[in-house]
Amino acid sequence: MFRKEKLQDEVAVMEYIRLYTSIPVPQVFGKGDSVVGPYMILVFVEGMPLSDHLRASQDPQKPSTLKLDIKTDTLRRAYRSMADILLELYRCRFPAIGGLVQDETGRFSVKKRAVAFNMNEIVGLSKFPPERLSQDCFSNAISYFESLADDHFHHLEMQRNDAVTDEADCRKKYVVRRLFLKIARDFSKNHDYGPFPLLCDDLRPSNVIVDADMNVQSVIDWEFCYAGPLEFSHCSPWWLLLARPQTWEPDIDDFLVHYTSRQKLFLEILRDRESELARECIQLGSPLLSDQMARSLEDGTFWFHIAATYSFSFDDIYRRFIHPRYYGRSDSVEDLRKLLSEEEEKDMEPFIRKILDQAKEGGLDTYRTLEEMMQS
Repeated sequence: MFRKEKLQDEVAVMEYIRLYTSIPVPQVFGKGDSVVGPYMILVFVEGMPLSDHLRASQDPQKPSTLKLDIKTDTLRRAYRSMADILLELYRCRFPAIGGLVQDETGRFSVKKRAVAFNMNEIVGLSKFPPERLSQDCFSNAISYFESLADDHFHHLEMQRNDAVTDEADCRKKYVVRRLFLKIARDFSKNHDYGPFPLLCDDLRPSNVIVDADMNVQSVIDWEFCYAGPLEFSHCSPWWLLLARPQTWEPDIDDFLVHYTSRQKLFLEILRDRESELARECIQLGSPLLSDQMARSLEDGTFWFHIAATYSFSFDDIYRRFIHPRYYGRSDSVEDLRKLLSEEEEKDMEPFIRKILDQAKEGGLDTYRTLEEMMQS
């Protein structure tokens, strides 16, 4: 989705990273439009994805997960490379949340919306109408978090195919999305107005090209990179086990068992790199990234980030990790609806009737023709 916009974003980000960081990125030889859509031409980089050194299986048909008995030296080297990339991005700061634009003079600024991974997913997989997504930059994190929460609500509103199982399920999903919006409005207390670091929704070891000795040759796939809230940069990386927590088999409990020990190792490496850079008089972003990441599981930032940035696992993550922190263990709809505003309570029943009527009709609305998708 958004192929032209994503390509423009990716080219701008790669040029910025090439000029202002030590992260190696492919040289862009050209870009443009063709009869089958936008394109860019990059220099070919010899090597293999870093994830190939870490995967439990090299079968491309199987989910990418960390080899649990991997040698510690191999994992340390991989984590060190990833830590260096994160530290570089963390030092890149901008006055607003959004996508990078390079003007004719070569100057970079944030003057367009951020194209996030979840935007691509909900438009591509659930026929979410693109015009319902925010078109704005944001001067503060709270406004951005509110926008993400609104996307979850609109996703429920627009997604007909298996969006709800029955009336009770629909009512609960309405209520928790309204409650999540309340959480989002109060989530950013210390870093409301930036400056905002670069972050990449899709950064992971499979996007890092290395040689046979695991030396980084290039980092690719920057289309979901933008200036984003500090809270998201402060999250411990989801990719420490290669797989996202919501896709880990057999379940999230098992994910946490294996994740915790790898997080400890990653933070140890990150702190070592921060100390080394400080001794070299290289200015680090503030506060220290390692200190913030160490807290992110305990203080709930990690789970807020996961829930806010991926609609298809929102309900499971919210119910397990977010709701108990803010509203206690009770998930009775009758208790929860008491937390709604008068207007939200008034709007709930008409909303539920609309969703259930749509479910009876079946099928999905088509918001874009094939021609529109090809030209986007």
